[in-house]
Amino acid sequence: MTIRSFWVKVFIAGLVALVAVLVILSLWLADTRKRLGESRHIAEVQTGELKDLNLLLTRKEEEIISLKKKLSMSTIYQSLPDAEDPVAVPASAQAGGRAPEALPPIAGIKDLALNESVLNFRIENSMPPGEGAARGRLFVVFKKQGSEIPHPASAMKDGVPTETMRGLPFTIRNFKPMNIPVPQAMSDWENLTFYIFDDQGRMRLSMPLDRKEIQ
Repeated sequence: MTIRSFWVKVFIAGLVALVAVLVILSLWLADTRKRLGESRHIAEVQTGELKDLNLLLTRKEEEIISLKKKLSMSTIYQSLPDAEDPVAVPASAQAGGRAPEALPPIAGIKDLALNESVLNFRIENSMPPGEGAARGRLFVVFKKQGSEIPHPASAMKDGVPTETMRGLPFTIRNFKPMNIPVPQAMSDWENLTFYIFDDQGRMRLSMPLDRKEIQ
């Protein structure tokens, strides 16, 4: 064997080895690229699933908030006539006229408590979901033995405040704790009525309560 033929064989062997290495690297790169593509696809699928899940959770939260709002509206104090009491019919209806349209409440009163000479309570938004904050004016009329005193002070007609813009203003999205001092002349009050008017002066709540219902 000559020196030239030896180096030719070495060169050929090296070339074959290099080709083999290149083939192996090509196969490895192809497999890696395939795995990366699969991983990217899986990541995209999982991202889409997470977006769908977040959207579903958002909708469920909105449904829960709406349900809580409805439950809150159903538990707001409401005055119901006694079964034995006759239902009062407006004079306009008795005369054949059209009865006034009943307006839905914009806010309700909950969690009443009497602390010495201060009446504590919570006013809650009763607007349907999506209609924003409730705005209006609040009165509390304290009564005893045929006399009555409104807070804040206002002219009265048939036991109802007529100067509606004198009421305590409120703007609430959810609820707001409030407290009202009991007028000194009404320290022994027997019952009271909450009145809520909207910004147009229309009555949106009339809620009478006996003192025994609070203490």
